[in-house]
Amino acid sequence: MKNYIQYNAFQNKEVIIAIPALGERKEMFAALASILPEVHIIAIDLPGHNGQLDNDFSFRSFNNTIKEIMEYLKITKAHFLGNSIGAWIIQNFYTNYPNLVKSLTLLDGGYYFIGEYHPDDKAEIQLPNIERLEDLQEAIHEEVRSMGNLSAENKEYLYNYFLHNFVEKNNIFYHHSNVKALNELSRAVEKNNYCIENEIPLLVLLLLADEHTDSLLHKKLDRFQERQPNAQVEIIPNSYHFLPLTNPNEIAERIRKTILHGFI
Repeated sequence: MKNYIQYNAFQNKEVIIAIPALGERKEMFAALASILPEVHIIAIDLPGHNGQLDNDFSFRSFNNTIKEIMEYLKITKAHFLGNSIGAWIIQNFYTNYPNLVKSLTLLDGGYYFIGEYHPDDKAEIQLPNIERLEDLQEAIHEEVRSMGNLSAENKEYLYNYFLHNFVEKNNIFYHHSNVKALNELSRAVEKNNYCIENEIPLLVLLLLADEHTDSLLHKKLDRFQERQPNAQVEIIPNSYHFLPLTNPNEIAERIRKTILHGFI
């Protein structure tokens, strides 16, 4: 299976490279792409995700994958967007290939060093194997129902997306991710300072979900804004962690206003 997908390709000058959250698929950016038809969006699966048979799950290897895709598609420079772990990945890519990056959009991630704010939790990520379709459907319905601020249309879209996170094989439903990839990528962020310490001389947009706003969030933001004083930071009302899925209209509006203004 190809590890990237293109939306709105060929007719648009400006390009966004989009990196999903841990455990998610490149298709999580489909709704955002439909609201931003003026932008060529290239969404790339994380290693070990969505049926990718990778052996190397490191940030270094994934950086090379992103660069190779850009070279193959003859893209010399692009805007970068990452959700959750994707926000740390795009900062690491910028550190290694600054001349390929026009701007950075961080979606509910990438604004703090995880090791500084979380206890050392050595528990391994586990993935469910579900025998009955009805049990899978009910679990997803329960998760979506918990997001009370979403419209009925958005809840249906989210339900269908989450359902396709599972693949049926021999009457068992398996999550699409490689569990080793999940754990190695997660540990990499916990052990390495991928946040950029020095001020980035590019447009930086940080959009946060208000799902878990608390005093700790503001402490993290204070430090982020010390490092990146010119970054545009906003907490999106009535929003959730998977912002490209739950709040694509609001994200598209901020990208147009902050990132694409002056480019298109």
